[in-house]
Amino acid sequence: MLRKTIQYLLLLLFLFLIYLTHYPFREVFPVDAFLRLDPLLGIATSIAHRTLIGGLWLGAILLILTLLLGRFFCGYICPFGTFLDLSDRYLIGKKRRKAANEKPLGRTWKYYILSAILAAAVLGHSLAYLMDPISLFTRFSTYDLWPLAVYAINLLLDAFRPVAEALGWMGLARTELNQPLFSGTGFAIFLIVAVIAALGLIQTRFWCRSLCPLGALLGLFARRPVFRRKVLDTCDFDGRCRRECPTGAIASDERNYSPSECIACQQCVPVCHLNAVSFKPLTGGSQTIPVELGRRKLLGSLAAGLVAGFFLEISPFRRIRADAALRPPGALPEPRFLETCVRCGQCVKACLTNTLQPSVLENGLSSLWTPKLVNRIGPCDQNCNLCGQVCPTGAIRDLDLEEKRYAKIGNAVILKERCVVWEQDRICLICDEACPYNAIYFKTVDGFRRPFVNENKCNGCGQCETACPVTGRSAIVIIPNGEIRLSEGSYIEEAARRDLILHPAGPEAYEDSL
Repeated sequence: MLRKTIQYLLLLLFLFLIYLTHYPFREVFPVDAFLRLDPLLGIATSIAHRTLIGGLWLGAILLILTLLLGRFFCGYICPFGTFLDLSDRYLIGKKRRKAANEKPLGRTWKYYILSAILAAAVLGHSLAYLMDPISLFTRFSTYDLWPLAVYAINLLLDAFRPVAEALGWMGLARTELNQPLFSGTGFAIFLIVAVIAALGLIQTRFWCRSLCPLGALLGLFARRPVFRRKVLDTCDFDGRCRRECPTGAIASDERNYSPSECIACQQCVPVCHLNAVSFKPLTGGSQTIPVELGRRKLLGSLAAGLVAGFFLEISPFRRIRADAALRPPGALPEPRFLETCVRCGQCVKACLTNTLQPSVLENGLSSLWTPKLVNRIGPCDQNCNLCGQVCPTGAIRDLDLEEKRYAKIGNAVILKERCVVWEQDRICLICDEACPYNAIYFKTVDGFRRPFVNENKCNGCGQCETACPVTGRSAIVIIPNGEIRLSEGSYIEEAARRDLILHPAGPEAYEDSL
């Protein structure tokens, strides 16, 4: 009961931190705490980036604690593990499972997956985000659970609105939450999580025991923990502990067990009717079963990771920068950004205007789920810098608002064939009025005043693209040409070196443009 209480409280904490990741930002607790606690993300990202990611130092502490306590993270802390426990218990149930719980099915697969991920990282491609449970569950919470919660709350508000108006509660009657939009990514993430949950039809926590690379990493550190399972001589070997073990960690003789598979849940303790099972320090513990990996399979998984890294390295998509690849201000240079971003979706969730969207495959697999700006949805608000504050790895630098202003995203380009001024000789000042930097100016061409863009004044915020009244694709778009992306150093100094004038326009801006 204590373990379940801890699990549910930490799951609620995880979801609460997802909720806190919004504007205005009040960091009562580090919203990326679970991501920083994940050692797999820290190790794979550091290897790929060739630099120690300081923001993920909590993962090192977790590994040290795992040496002492075993895989307690999987049994108590991991929110995805708790989610799978709930799914196994309430959606699947014992009667629908296809295999006996104690049967070791695919126990070593997760180690081969881990080795492939680390091999790819050696070539500069961190693929941990594809199967890391914390990154995966953060995406699921951001792209599925949060929009669903907002939708449900708005439905309740709509139903209660007449009552609120009748009672004179006009503040509540006019309240409505902004519905976040994440294109088709949410559905794809939902399908992935649904498939993982459905694996519970085979065995309880099948993902944790057979596929999770984070579980494999923790299992390597939990081979001989200080606290181990102890079985007294009074054991009558009735098999209850083996049947109840959620990860099949107990051997057929019921005395020995595999600490690398044990998640320290201690479910085997209360089911023993003779009170013969306990967890105690070193002396008197059960004999531990070592992890046995096939040499050929291990070499094969390493080779698979290296091949994946090689093909990602030579992919032509690494050299293609389409309009869809606009990165948030403060993003590291593209190669380093791809190495460091763990695709958690924290920045997308925090975005004030919903302009940050997860990439799909328009720039290749290496860009999958990375954040991009879609300025037709909304601009990059110049009074918001949350994306850098919530990024757990520094893929987006934490810039103050003054520095962010000079982190040029790109340049605005007028598509003359779509612009009503150029194409239809009509009068339109929308982009000029929307621009906070007075980067739009007019010149007389063929007897008509036509808009132009002063690239030295354009920050690439996308206010013009959002505001453009043309139906469909905007007549003025932001492209990444001229962007400023620095791994270190001052954006203000770099903008000055390029002779950029990125000062917000004053009240006289409109008159100056006429």
